[in-house]
Amino acid sequence: MAVAKSDASLQDKKGERLAWAFPLALLLPATALMLVLYAWPFVSSVYRSFLAKGGELTLANYQKAFELYFRDVVFSLEVAILSTIVAAILSITLSAYVRLSSGRLVKLISLLYRLPIFIPFVVVGQMMRTFLAPHGLLNIFLAQVGVIDLNAPLQLFNMQGLVLSFVWKQAPFMTLIILGGFQMIDDAFVEAARSVGANILQVILRVLVPMNRASISVAIILAFTSTVGTFTLPFMLIGGKIPTTVTVDIAHRVTYFGDWGVANALGVLMYLMVLIMAIYYLRYSVKKGIYEA
Repeated sequence: MAVAKSDASLQDKKGERLAWAFPLALLLPATALMLVLYAWPFVSSVYRSFLAKGGELTLANYQKAFELYFRDVVFSLEVAILSTIVAAILSITLSAYVRLSSGRLVKLISLLYRLPIFIPFVVVGQMMRTFLAPHGLLNIFLAQVGVIDLNAPLQLFNMQGLVLSFVWKQAPFMTLIILGGFQMIDDAFVEAARSVGANILQVILRVLVPMNRASISVAIILAFTSTVGTFTLPFMLIGGKIPTTVTVDIAHRVTYFGDWGVANALGVLMYLMVLIMAIYYLRYSVKKGIYEA
């Protein structure tokens, strides 16, 4: 009897080990891919940002980055924040309209707003160079309706044009995420708000947005990180103008100077910009999980 019990306990332990080993084996390929493609480049970039050309550890790369590109760091942060805020407002408004309305116009909007999602940034850059040029489509249209004089057109190859381009590209992507969250909200909540006299703005601000904070946060973080890390659109739209974005500066340091130390230091500064948003989302997720528990 004792031997049988011992064999049974050993089999139970083997079964528990197998139960743990199988999920870990399933996670191993994805984990290895994340380590190779994301963790290792991140650690390598941080380490190399402290290396001088002779191989010794130094803070000279960060000192040089701040001396030469501090204005560009601030400019990149301003563009990313402003673009994300404007895109968030537009996407919440559009999502609420599609969620609360019906008809052919809503179906048409639901079809059209998805199109920019599938257009690459390089194509967006070329489109915006044609649209925002001094004698481009926008200025010609404004001149035709008498808003501006075509001899003194709007100059939009700058921060304003860059923000407009990012908003055009990012707002549909954010709308796709936010609208999905709005669609999960039961109609009973909306009808209850309307039954007590809430107007459309109150329904959006007091029902839809508070009940969909998670999706809105995800959309904002993804749009912000994508805007910070985009190289093609700023390079094509504002080129070598000052100020420019950090991504253009990184390409400039590597292409013309072969200065990987300063380039990695600028990359670490971009990591820190994104890290702030990631920490906020993690704190929000943890608090939400504790509250639900």
